[in-house]
Amino acid sequence: MEKKEVKGPFYHGTKADLKTGDLLTAGFTSNYHPDVIMNHVYFTALLNGAGLAAEIIPGEGTPRVYIVEP
Repeated sequence: MEKKEVKGPFYHGTKADLKTGDLLTAGFTSNYHPDVIMNHVYFTALLNGAGLAAEIIPGEGTPRVYIVEP
């Protein structure tokens, strides 16, 4: 199976209040399974997918979608 390169933009949905230049890093608990430590960071080329993720993440805060660079 041939891999197809996906070009951005890429999006990350969250309730975190991030600033330009902030780095998203692995090693934190999952938003969906608090007993799991994540070894990766989710991002997507689908704006609606990032928006959905931001909306369904548990906890307080305003859902936000950021453009990110891998």
